[in-house]
Amino acid sequence: TMSEFRFAYSNLMDYYQRIFRDFNNEMAKQYKLSDKALNGLIGEILVAQEAEKLGFKVSDEEVSKEIVSNPYFQKNGAFDKESYNNMVKFTLNTTISAYENRVRMQLLSRKLRNYLVDNITVSDTEAKDEFVAGSEKIDAFVYVFADSYLKAENKNALLSAITDEEAAAYLKDNESKAKMAFEDNVSKYSKGEGQTVFEDVKNDVAKDLLLAPKLEEKIKADSAKLLGMLKEKPELSAEEIAAAFADWEISGREISVTKKSTFAAGIGFSPKFIEKLFSDPEPKLVDEVFKTEENRYVVAKITNHAAADMAEFEKSKAAIKANLANEKKGQIYEAYVEKLRAEAHIEINKDFLKLFEGSEK
Repeated sequence: TMSEFRFAYSNLMDYYQRIFRDFNNEMAKQYKLSDKALNGLIGEILVAQEAEKLGFKVSDEEVSKEIVSNPYFQKNGAFDKESYNNMVKFTLNTTISAYENRVRMQLLSRKLRNYLVDNITVSDTEAKDEFVAGSEKIDAFVYVFADSYLKAENKNALLSAITDEEAAAYLKDNESKAKMAFEDNVSKYSKGEGQTVFEDVKNDVAKDLLLAPKLEEKIKADSAKLLGMLKEKPELSAEEIAAAFADWEISGREISVTKKSTFAAGIGFSPKFIEKLFSDPEPKLVDEVFKTEENRYVVAKITNHAAADMAEFEKSKAAIKANLANEKKGQIYEAYVEKLRAEAHIEINKDFLKLFEGSEK
């Protein structure tokens, strides 16, 4: 119902605001909080329905105990019936019997979830692998080439070299692609007065699309050039590199990653780059320019490889096992819910969601 959805959304909002102090409505939209709240409710109901089919039961006493222990219905540390009635009727906008049925469904869902995951175990080998993945470390010195690091005057020179005739020829065969690029970046092409339409800026859009492969070609060539220079002279100075790559705002930086890392400072998200470093972790210049998942080109030199200190493993084994068990439980439950969703008939009031998202305060 609307009230259940709003309450679930409000609880999620409170949760994220405790984690991120500046969490606001705009961030809520980026995190797709509406979808999270709705999917959580759908999953809970599906699991509860399945629990009923499998013969799970919830007694009236269990429902009563759950309600009495809910801090929302307490005053001075004890259950308060007036607070309970007011919250259910005015905040949740439902009846006592409907709310208690909802609690019964939640308890059914919880019982089946516990049944699914209660006996999950983690072996010493799994814990050891997890410890090594989080403790083994590589330090590297990297140079990163990306279009955002090319000096503006050099990027503009490449753009200016693209003629109107080239843009027109491109649009002849790729107008739909250009329209999509415009719609994805309307603010970039805005003229500042009134609404900017594609026809007014299509030449600029086409030139930007023609610029992209030229930028990548330059990035690819210059990063390969730097790798070659470092192979010839490993101790190349920062001044020598700056002089050789005057077109770029480029400087080397130290990074430190573990096997579990998916992100590296200055490089961004790139599990494949981390995997490349650990595939042959001894200190040396990496033998190729690496292109990341975010289209950045990286020249890297491994400076240090520190193996995991297994003497520390026993101290943290219990905590590692507990964390891994929780991860396993979450994965098993999510997979179970997805299976139920695939088998269920679900209708969602999309119009309500649009209205709700438009009225978020």
